[in-house]
Amino acid sequence: MVEIRGITLPVIAIRIKEETDLESIKEKIRSRVRGKLFEGGYFILENAEDLPPDMVAQIEEFLKDLRLGNIRQIGSGKKEAPRSDRLLVVDRSLRSGQKVEHNGDVLILGDVNKDAEVVAVGNIIIMGTLRGIAIAGALGDESAVVVALKMEPQQIRIGKKIAISEESERVSPGYPEVARVEDGMIVLEKV
Repeated sequence: MVEIRGITLPVIAIRIKEETDLESIKEKIRSRVRGKLFEGGYFILENAEDLPPDMVAQIEEFLKDLRLGNIRQIGSGKKEAPRSDRLLVVDRSLRSGQKVEHNGDVLILGDVNKDAEVVAVGNIIIMGTLRGIAIAGALGDESAVVVALKMEPQQIRIGKKIAISEESERVSPGYPEVARVEDGMIVLEKV
């Protein structure tokens, strides 16, 4: 009846397999996406074009009430999330355990220390050392980049691609670097 699957942090895809009454669909969705894990995430209603427009509107409204944001499918298959306040500037370093999430680009005026995390729908720029975790293009955008003056990350994710560094590998060459996806892999290049 209703298929729900995760795509990438923090997006779920919802497909209504068979058209039944709206209350049954809502109850099935509510039972599968309850709890804080999904709060602040996004949803894609994959087969919206196959459903009656009034049902789509009611399901989207219901999902917004569950604190999920809507991602619209564009013809090319790309996803687009509403981006309010495109750039978030964080005027401090992030300590271990701290996390910054934003629905656009993030500029950190300081360091991202070990076990700290930055999650952005867009790009991440760090005017210091990246020693923690950076997740750019969090909704699947592999054209996003991570830039740091000193790149010594625990982990970098861009879209669905992940690069994890061993402790011994994390030594900056002494110049700013950019992490981007090329040929299906995350590569580091001099800026």
